[in-house]
Amino acid sequence: MRTLLLASAFLAGLFGSLAAAPTPEPAPSPYRPFCRTLWLFVSPCVEVRTALVVQIQALSQYELVSVNPVHIAANHTSPERPLGEDISFSLSPTVLTNGCRVTATSNSIGFASLLDGGLNYCNLRNLLSATGLSSRPGFMEMTNEWACLGIGLATCKV
Repeated sequence: MRTLLLASAFLAGLFGSLAAAPTPEPAPSPYRPFCRTLWLFVSPCVEVRTALVVQIQALSQYELVSVNPVHIAANHTSPERPLGEDISFSLSPTVLTNGCRVTATSNSIGFASLLDGGLNYCNLRNLLSATGLSSRPGFMEMTNEWACLGIGLATCKV
């Protein structure tokens, strides 16, 4: 019974936060690699946003484009992909835990191989790992191969 109550509370918090979620971003192009993942944190959104922005500004391959209380936009470039990727984070508070729900996306600019070894996933995951937020208690990540091309092949290096 306790497990059922905890699961219900978790789902209510997850889906309850959908009402406060910002307008969804356009669907990625089926002809370019992309990744969309959902992160849940026990930490408040202001703390998550601050950590992500500080890390984006600290890493040379990332460029901060814009930031507001519910959205972060950035670009990522690398020698392997000079056109780079558009990266964004949509943040919304969760109802029950006072935590933060983040929809993170990375979309390749221009044509690139769909079999890119999970580069878009690694753009997001490496940035998150560098903040230290993913190692905190209560962190949860939800995605799959349909939402994040190449995740099964990803070998991310921080």
